[in-house]
Formats: sequence, C-alpha cells, structure tokens
Amino acid sequence: MPVLHRTERGSVRTIPALLVTIGLAVSLTACASNGAGTTPASCAAPGAASEAVTATGKFGSEPKVTVPKGLTTKGTQVSVLKQGTGRTIDDGTPVLVEYTLVDGSTGQVAQTSGYSGQTAPITAGASNYGALGDSLQCAHVGDRLAVALPKSALSSTGGAAGTDSSKKTEDAVIAVIDVKRAFDARATGTPQLAGDKMPAVVLAPSGAPGITIPSWSAPKSNETHLLRKGDGRELTAKDTAVIKYTAVTWGADPSVAGSSWTDGSGAQAIPLTKGQVDEGVRTAIVGHHVGDQVLAIVNQQGTAYAYVIDVLGAISN
Repeated sequence: MPVLHRTERGSVRTIPALLVTIGLAVSLTACASNGAGTTPASCAAPGAASEAVTATGKFGSEPKVTVPKGLTTKGTQVSVLKQGTGRTIDDGTPVLVEYTLVDGSTGQVAQTSGYSGQTAPITAGASNYGALGDSLQCAHVGDRLAVALPKSALSSTGGAAGTDSSKKTEDAVIAVIDVKRAFDARATGTPQLAGDKMPAVVLAPSGAPGITIPSWSAPKSNETHLLRKGDGRELTAKDTAVIKYTAVTWGADPSVAGSSWTDGSGAQAIPLTKGQVDEGVRTAIVGHHVGDQVLAIVNQQGTAYAYVIDVLGAISN
C-alpha cells in the first residue's frame, strides 16, 4: 500500500469511521457551485424524534442539547434547527462539522467533537460514515441539524460503519451537527496536458480517476504533472490539505494500491508539515492550488506509484 501519513502527530483529528455503542462505549476514532457533487435521489425527512430535540447556543460552539429520555426512532430523521444560507451538501461533498452526540435512552451527552476546529472532513454519502454521513446530504453550510439515528446505525454490531435499518423502532442516538464548511467533491480546474510517457487518466462521471499504466518503466525520480489547473489559493507547508486520491503501482502487473474514492473513506485531511506525510506526496501537493488535479509519480520503498490527487481545499493549522 502507498504511504500517505508517516505520523498522526500534529494533524487534525480524523474520523475514518463512526463506531458508537451508546451506553457501553463511545469511540470516534482519531486517525461555490453545487455541480462538483451528485445530488442524492432522496434526503432524510424530519420526524417525531428529530423534532423533539432542542439545542441552544451560538452556531459553531457547543450547544445545550435537550432530548427527552427514552427517545426512539424508526430510520434516520433530520430536522433543521437553524437554517444556513451556504452551498448545498451533495453526495461526495467533504464537510467540516462540529457535533454533539446524545444517548436518546438517557438524554445524556455521550461525546462531542470538542468544538476546537480540529475535526477532519466527513464526506457526505461515504460508506465509512453510514447513516450519519447520509444524513448530511441535502443540508446547507450554516445549518444546525438534529439527526435521530437508530442505535444500530452507529454500533459496532451494525457493520463497518453501521447501517440504517428502517424496519423496526429502536432507541435513538441524537447527533446535533453544525455544518461549518464544505469543499468541492472533485477537482474543478481547467484540464491540462500531462507530460510525455505518463500514465493515461480518465475520469468517471463522479470525478473518480482511472489510471492506465504504460508498458515502459517508471521514472527513477519523482515527478509531478498538472492535470487540472485550479484557481483557488496556493497550499503551503503550514496547511492541512483536503484531497481525494487514487494510487496505482507502476510495474509489469499494475494494481490499485489505494483510493479514497472507492475505499469508503472519502476525502482525506493531509498535514503538509515536513515529516507528517510521505515526502513525495507532500511535495506533490505543496505549492499547488485548490482545484488542481495532480499526477504524481512517487517512489516509495522500492515501488513506483502513480497518484492522481484532487486538491479540494485547505485547512489552516
């Protein structure tokens, strides 16, 4: 597998999956235009459980949440407690949020994001986030949401990230979510011509890249080629980059070594401070602009990889 992170020290708090069993253990593992995403076919509607939630306090700060004890739900319900005016969240959109989780059976707060601005993006619709990620679709930046989820949708027994079963009534888990910021779901820059003797890259309708490795050998040294030229701000070594990527081995039998498009994780938060990420990957991102798509040939531990990296945004540290 290609190496992205060398260490988690100093990076924003990542959330690769939400595996929550309220009452036993709670664990959130640390680890513009709307045309850049895909509008979902349906959006979660409000219901009795989500409408029973109140949350007071300033947007972006930890609210005081009131939930009736013994709250149950059948499927996911979403109510908008405060209406935002920002962009719509579509399938595949990376979103920065702050959240408070409440056990619906007791009405007690189980966990919060910390409200420090150090939580990495959640990608709406990405499978690792299950019903919670799905609940963000159709929201707007600036919304404060009350999301009622069946307990099984966030439990470790409900699958990799839980599933949203609407077949029975269950104890509810309440998430009060402040939708603070959203990024494009794919690189939106102007297409560019890659260098000679480079892999061919084609894009699916979603923006996911397919990489065809040529028959000749990979370059011995690292190379970077611009595939799309964005007009966003330039990233520096002080930033954390928000990216999506696919990496393919360059050899006689090429294979996909990793892809945030297909592994369920969605966008990644990559710290660009030297030593925090593989140097070849870091060099391929620093100095590029939001909206860029970069083809990077990176030699790692004796293997050459062709990365296609969509630079979706930057979080200042």
